Amino acid sequence: MLCISINLTFSPNPKRKTDVLYGNENALKRGVQFMQNVKERMDISFDSRAPSIVIEVEAYKNGYTDIRRRGAKIRALTEITKDNINYCKELMKIVDEFRHLDGLKGGIAVSETEYMATTILREAEPLAQVIYSDVEEIIEQQQYFFDTIWRNGIPAKRRIREIEDGLKREFIDTIKDSNEIEKITFNLLRSATEEILILFSGANTFRRYEEYDEMSQIIKEAALQHGVTVRILADIDDVIGKISRQNLREKEVQSISIQHLSRPQQTKITILIVDKAYCMTIEMKDPSARIFDDAIGLATYSNSESTVSSYISIFENLWVQSEIHQQKVRKTKVNCLYWF
Repeated sequence: MLCISINLTFSPNPKRKTDVLYGNENALKRGVQFMQNVKERMDISFDSRAPSIVIEVEAYKNGYTDIRRRGAKIRALTEITKDNINYCKELMKIVDEFRHLDGLKGGIAVSETEYMATTILREAEPLAQVIYSDVEEIIEQQQYFFDTIWRNGIPAKRRIREIEDGLKREFIDTIKDSNEIEKITFNLLRSATEEILILFSGANTFRRYEEYDEMSQIIKEAALQHGVTVRILADIDDVIGKISRQNLREKEVQSISIQHLSRPQQTKITILIVDKAYCMTIEMKDPSARIFDDAIGLATYSNSESTVSSYISIFENLWVQSEIHQQKVRKTKVNCLYWF
């Protein structure tokens, strides 16, 4: 088999280099040497085909075992699926920490002194092509990359339990990009089949909704065409309330209800809950801004049962308070008319 090593990097330190190695024998030899050089830690991430490679190729499995025998630590990150779950169970036995992350491609390994990567992985077969480097700047860069995706992973035991018990996959995502926030919000609204609950953070936020034709249209279509019940809580004044109620009467949207909050809210968070299954919370960093991008900050998106239930509880408590407040207001108006 043809084995080729190509040096790519001209490092200020002539002893440092970056190589691309082709051929199973060459790649395997470098991989074994990489593991033998690990003194403190090896952080490795790879796609769903890799667990079978580690377990089935004896040189790799022995390399993992030797690393831990010397007292070094291994963190492994992969995509755990129904197809590789048995391999992942075996892999858990020879690493210190193991996590799952959706959609991983290729593989990288980082130690305190070296870095390796591959884009070609075949189940239960040794690597056929690897990139190797001991250049300090590259190692630091790839360590940062690994630490970033590691934080987004979930414990392997939890993912395995989800697969074996058929549990719903729970997630909590933090979103910073305003375009992505807008996209998820619209898709979430369009996906509604039963109920939409919205708690606006203030009057300006509600005004923006009223003027935001696309969002307004999606909500009205959900109510009119799909029979979705919509309840909206907003810290709004009487003028806006009258306009909103008139607009709903004109559109004959019977399944949309708008209530006034009984008192101004201190929070700047707008909450969207769909079908009691998904929630989106959006930080309104500048409620007075007229442009959506300028108005919003971070957002969180989740289907976690405990998270969604907590926000539902907040919404329902505020809704009940609002109804009681409205009843008191109507009763006061009736009493005033009686006395005059």
